[in-house]
Amino acid sequence: MANAKYRIKRRKNALKELNELVERHSNLLIIHYSCESFYNIKDGRTPRITAIAVRYFNTGQTISFSIHNVAEKQGKLNSIEYHYNELEKSMLDEFYQFVSTHINFKWIHWNMRDIK
Repeated sequence: MANAKYRIKRRKNALKELNELVERHSNLLIIHYSCESFYNIKDGRTPRITAIAVRYFNTGQTISFSIHNVAEKQGKLNSIEYHYNELEKSMLDEFYQFVSTHINFKWIHWNMRDIK
């Protein structure tokens, strides 16, 4: 029973916090990312981030950062597999530039709490 009370209290607190965020929606960003499959990597390295999407909550405008977009801009769309490391770095550099201009925003994510 104590566990159920704890879960109910956590839920109420989370709903209160979400409502407060929505009330100040002009500084609210929603972020999600995609990465390579964890199961297809044979050499044990960390999966590459392949895309990051950031959505302005109040307008619905979405900004996308992706390896494919960077490859297209750099004229490497037909040879992505040979340039993955530099393309991922360029994509992350673009994303961090965006982050640096949105320091005072609140960022909301889901399922981004560990490598899974």
